[in-house]
Amino acid sequence: MNDKLSTLIAEAREEAARAIKLYPQPNYVISKVAEEAGEVVKAAIHCAEQRERPERVRAEIVQAMAMLMRLYLEGDQVHGLPPIAEFTN
Repeated sequence: MNDKLSTLIAEAREEAARAIKLYPQPNYVISKVAEEAGEVVKAAIHCAEQRERPERVRAEIVQAMAMLMRLYLEGDQVHGLPPIAEFTN
């Protein structure tokens, strides 16, 4: 795997672990996934328009990945979604 991608994934895993500790379930994980995805889109558009730096886009990607990891590992107890990891390999 590409070293840059491996680093990105490792940072997202660390961020997910930090968020799990700071903001335990029940938590609005599904809503946070949508919010973080929107932040990626906004930062990417602004970067394309030279109003944002690529580092900001990368940081938002890490946050979005972290929330997706939480959704996979924990689900969303507020909305009654069990962890997806329980149903997959």
